[in-house]
Amino acid sequence: MAFLTLAAFSIAAGILILLIFKVTSNQRALAAARRRVRAHLLAMRLFADDPAVLLRSEGRLIAWNLRYMALLVPPFLAVAVPLFFAWDHLDALWGRAPLGPGDAVVLTARVAGDTSGVQLIVPEWLAVETPAVHAVAQGEVSWRLGVRQAGSGDVLVKAGGAILVHKIEARRGWHYLRERTTSAGPVEWVEARYPRAEVPLLGISFHWAVWFTLISTVAALALRRRLRVTL
Repeated sequence: MAFLTLAAFSIAAGILILLIFKVTSNQRALAAARRRVRAHLLAMRLFADDPAVLLRSEGRLIAWNLRYMALLVPPFLAVAVPLFFAWDHLDALWGRAPLGPGDAVVLTARVAGDTSGVQLIVPEWLAVETPAVHAVAQGEVSWRLGVRQAGSGDVLVKAGGAILVHKIEARRGWHYLRERTTSAGPVEWVEARYPRAEVPLLGISFHWAVWFTLISTVAALALRRRLRVTL
């Protein structure tokens, strides 16, 4: 399930990246730069016994390669910036695994002001295994939570009359696992880090970003001519 959803998303992303690349790049200049690079490579092969021509072709090859890379900067930024902001959301889907019975996780809350009065309320399937540990200088308080049995629910952090709700997943399946919940109140954020996960296919497992890069790149290369995009 995880691989199928990731593959579908990656193919769609590859197509979208192609379209963004086409809109934000100078396609004519890219095509011209590629032709120049190929021409100078061919000249270096044809005139390998002529040092003067060879040196000129090498210099022009470097210049046109630099020109080509400069032309790639705008579309690269147009693709990289939204991916940067989407990274944590994508990682919450494919990069984190839910907790399981017997697992433990450290829950940390940052509070504006005194941390001594912070309270934690957890569902029955979670156990608070340690007293609250206060990092006064950082305004943080932490607890170690143990998973008694599979479950899904909210933990509540209370401070100064404010309550911040953070969801914990400890059941099988594909989930959106947000590690940090933020608020504008006295409880600024609550965080519980999930185990890292890899996406398997036929006994081979990779980090989701590896699969995403491979699949989206293959999709983009396969469709570039159909969509008339010069890379």
